[in-house]
Amino acid sequence: MIAKAQEALKKNPAVPCTACRYCCDGCPMGIVIPDVFKALNTIRLYGEEDRAKNYYKKLLETSGKAEDCVQCGQCEGVCPQHLPIIDLLKEASEKLDVPVTE
Repeated sequence: MIAKAQEALKKNPAVPCTACRYCCDGCPMGIVIPDVFKALNTIRLYGEEDRAKNYYKKLLETSGKAEDCVQCGQCEGVCPQHLPIIDLLKEASEKLDVPVTE
């Protein structure tokens, strides 16, 4: 039963970020990574691009953009989930750092 549950979770397309925010403290670009992942998950799980982009646009009032990542690796070094944060920010940038469609 546990193995079946693990397999089901592996198929979930969501970024498994727990929003601990350890990655945020040392980010030289001021990117609030868990919030960017929240927007990315809105697209990955629900396909709601406009909703995600509107959330992301509001987020940018106090945060750096995903495309601002300088790939320093600080975030990945402290992530308890061992997420490939740099690659995930690239994906987020491709999907979110574009104009919102009307």
